[in-house]
Amino acid sequence: WRTMALIRKDQGKTSDAIHLYTVAAHLTTDESFLWEQLYGMHMTIVEENAQSVQDGNTEAQAAYDEAVDQALDCLKHIVTISPTNKEAWTQRMQMLEAKEDYRSMARGYRTMLRIDPYNMQTIRDAATMFAKRRDDLERPIEWFVAAIEFYNKQAMDLAEQAAGQAHRNALSELANKGMDENVDLGAVSDEEGQIDEEWAAYFAANPDKTVPMDDLGGYSYSDLNMLAELRLLRSEYEMGVVDIKRGARFVQGRGREYQWEDNELVDAEDDEYPVSADGGENGLPIELRIKLGQFRLLLGHEDVAKIHIDALHTLDTAAYEDLYTDVAETYAEVGHVELAIDIYEQLVAHPETNHPSVWERLAKCYRDQGDLSKACRLALDVVQADPSDIDMRLWLGEVYEDMGNVDLAYKMISDVEEIQQAEGFREIDRESQILDARRATAYASRRRKNADEERHRYLASMRSAEVVFKKLDLLWVRIENGDTRAMSEYYESAMPMYNDWRHTRAFYPSERQRPFRRYRTVIQTNLENDAQEGEVVESTASGQAAVQRQMDRMRRRLSRKQSKPTSSSAEPHTQLAPPTTFRGILFTRWLDMFLMLGKCMAHTQYGPDALSMLDTVFQSNVFLHDIKSKRMLKL
Repeated sequence: WRTMALIRKDQGKTSDAIHLYTVAAHLTTDESFLWEQLYGMHMTIVEENAQSVQDGNTEAQAAYDEAVDQALDCLKHIVTISPTNKEAWTQRMQMLEAKEDYRSMARGYRTMLRIDPYNMQTIRDAATMFAKRRDDLERPIEWFVAAIEFYNKQAMDLAEQAAGQAHRNALSELANKGMDENVDLGAVSDEEGQIDEEWAAYFAANPDKTVPMDDLGGYSYSDLNMLAELRLLRSEYEMGVVDIKRGARFVQGRGREYQWEDNELVDAEDDEYPVSADGGENGLPIELRIKLGQFRLLLGHEDVAKIHIDALHTLDTAAYEDLYTDVAETYAEVGHVELAIDIYEQLVAHPETNHPSVWERLAKCYRDQGDLSKACRLALDVVQADPSDIDMRLWLGEVYEDMGNVDLAYKMISDVEEIQQAEGFREIDRESQILDARRATAYASRRRKNADEERHRYLASMRSAEVVFKKLDLLWVRIENGDTRAMSEYYESAMPMYNDWRHTRAFYPSERQRPFRRYRTVIQTNLENDAQEGEVVESTASGQAAVQRQMDRMRRRLSRKQSKPTSSSAEPHTQLAPPTTFRGILFTRWLDMFLMLGKCMAHTQYGPDALSMLDTVFQSNVFLHDIKSKRMLKL
């Protein structure tokens, strides 16, 4: 078969040669060289048709797509035969990403990390894909944590082994003299694993030091920053503090400073990482400094959070726009809207950071603050910058509704319908998506991408919550029968849900007596409204359906205010009530869960914390303003 393929290839009959090579490759099960040769041939076809595809040639498009699929199949066979072939894995992931086949990418990354579980570059790439596309944030966190623990142990073991070697080799005299901590000692060990004598002496003289991660080839500050981002998205603020402080300690080669071990949260002033002009030995990169400030702010430790965040205000606004934006969003989330506005106004005042994305965030802050006129003006600026921005037009319609201007609110709905009709929104296809992407500005595209990612993340959190609640329901009967093991299981499963609840700022407004009305983001509020109406859809058209439902709800509210129907098919509806679900679960189910959690804690070793947990739940505005719930929690 291979010989016939070579003949056809020499005759210039590439298609025949490919078919023959494919048969030969399937018959060669223990080597991948034929699949590699086939991959190269298919990629040649891809390159030959690329320009024609851009010109709109449909025949070239078909040949291009077929060649891409076949090249991917070749790479699949290559990595099956040679699982450690990193180049083939990289090529496969790049091609899958170009096809937006994130499900296959997820399977690929899982396989790669089973083979090489502590490869930091693979973990970085996988974490980026999972977080932004698959929304499975728990898995990349697990990968990061496992790798960090692995490299921390290596750093500790190597330092202790080196110190022992120094003593065994009678190097104590050199060790007692001490060495400059900043001296470049070269490689820690040679190719045979023998530890360098100077390194051995260094660790003997400095019993609190470990091998720095740079020398070990482990993780870096940027990896800790990625892990912190994932913790923020999952509202795991305490663990975020621990990850940064413990990880940075090992990156800096201070892993045996045992006085900080297990005290990362107890050290509420973060004295281990003081803010100083030169950073000092324990200095943190500004990205991690700000993440630490965000975590402290979200945990309610505002004084120490301010110390960390103030370090940002000495830096250039344009160069660190993302960090300024992150801090502003965190301020807004915890209810310090005025501080968020100050940062956004600072961004608006700088020409390089004065763009629609900032206007949109600033508009939402002004609405939260009650300044509807400024919110309206900024929203109008965003809409004028991108006339096809449907989400912002609907948001502006809600602002008009808040202002009592029903006619302008109706106009926003009409404008959205015109945009939908003009762009074929209801039956959008691949071609129109491409055209829309070309029309949209860079900032508008970024806003739409962020909104889509937020929607998918929240849908993933709703799916996760439903799974947990089903498990808790199954444990209920065993608990009623006095099964203490089931109580411990209940506690382990329910505590993350409790943490998610108490970290949701919409439930704990700065004005304690303000009842719950809506979640802070429009996307979250709309998804929860869909959930209580049983209309959450996760198909590719779900974004369009969500827009339609949002418009229908707005019509019903406006119709009520005008006391007249909006169309002949409209039905009378009452004023839309606040959402009654969180993560797609009814508040009543959450209350039952909290009550059972309190019981389980009281009957296990977590008893002392049960009262604090129930009091925190009691203080949330969902239950604080509901007489029945208040009575149950008090009892």
